[in-house]
Amino acid sequence: MMKYERDELTLDLFGGYMPPPTGLQLGHALAKVAADNAGEEWKKIAYETFVQYARMNHEFTTEQVRADSLDVPKPPEPRAWGHIVNMAKRNNIIEFAGITTATSRKVHGMRVTLWRSKINY
Repeated sequence: MMKYERDELTLDLFGGYMPPPTGLQLGHALAKVAADNAGEEWKKIAYETFVQYARMNHEFTTEQVRADSLDVPKPPEPRAWGHIVNMAKRNNIIEFAGITTATSRKVHGMRVTLWRSKINY
């Protein structure tokens, strides 16, 4: 078990100490904050659009969903889409299919997650 310096730990609800969140946990938390800031109506529209996209496409990236979802208003922070993806994953709409190269010029060929639909498409 890894030892942590007291300054690196956070106090939990029961008065104990626990390690700080991982980068992934922090990313998920920030995606939720971004989605909450976009509003309940945006989350509803974005999630329904994401599920519909999964019905029509076997494998895809979040980037492709965003680019093809012209009826969904842009959220104040693009990370909000991460929360929509997390919801879809939790609800068994999608599963991890691999890693691919992004096509958007904004991310300069960065590697991104490829999702596989788990629903009829």
